[in-house]
Amino acid sequence: MAARKRASAADTKPSPPPQTQETTTLIDPPIAPPKKALIFKFCLFFSIPYFYLLYQYYTIEQELRRSILINASLCVTGFFLTQRMIPVASRYVLKRGLFGFDINKKGTPQGTVKVPESLGIVVGIVFLVLAILFQYFNFTADSNWLVEYNAALASICFMILLGFVDDVLDVPWRVKLLLPSIAALPLLMAYAGHTTIIIPKPLISYVGQEVLDLGWVYKLYMGLLAVFCTNSINIHAGLNGLEVGQTVVIASAVSINTNDIVNLAL
Repeated sequence: MAARKRASAADTKPSPPPQTQETTTLIDPPIAPPKKALIFKFCLFFSIPYFYLLYQYYTIEQELRRSILINASLCVTGFFLTQRMIPVASRYVLKRGLFGFDINKKGTPQGTVKVPESLGIVVGIVFLVLAILFQYFNFTADSNWLVEYNAALASICFMILLGFVDDVLDVPWRVKLLLPSIAALPLLMAYAGHTTIIIPKPLISYVGQEVLDLGWVYKLYMGLLAVFCTNSINIHAGLNGLEVGQTVVIASAVSINTNDIVNLAL
């Protein structure tokens, strides 16, 4: 079930309710201003433990700390830039007819409000620009990581374009399942890391070894993982709030896993 219903080409306007002064003012309301205080508290709640681990608990080189601070500054800049661009993009896509209606409010005045679509392209463009700029501020002597980094950016760019094309052309599901695997090819071809996995202790007696080399199966798994990650978000994109909530959970898990990796490296 989707929470937004796209207007058909034949009829881009829903049947209006009885024209009253109240319903007339609710058709195209202004975009609600963001709750900056709540956003600040939320970010502070997650940032303080993270920076405590990086700057107090772990011993990190000064250049790496500088890179982390610059990366955090770029993230904050990207947030405010996206916040300013979304209202502008909303008005533009509404003029182009890229909107839907909230079917959970069908039959009410709010159900006639146009919900702009394809706004993910704004977030995607800001992310790509900042991710490209971050390469200049990553103060590491080894530059081999740039190959996989830019390959990952190429894959992300392809998937962002896929999402935009889906909003415009309404791509069938059988095509959606295929395109992410093609988008993951640059990253798979550039990957030169290990293809081994650590066997869990309860399964070592069955496998016969603690470390298993999967070879090409590992890259096949990476390709399938790209398909799963893309569509797991896209499937919930029509349900209000679930897409953002799912992304927050994933980002939190990545942050925790990053701390574990740093701890093992040190």
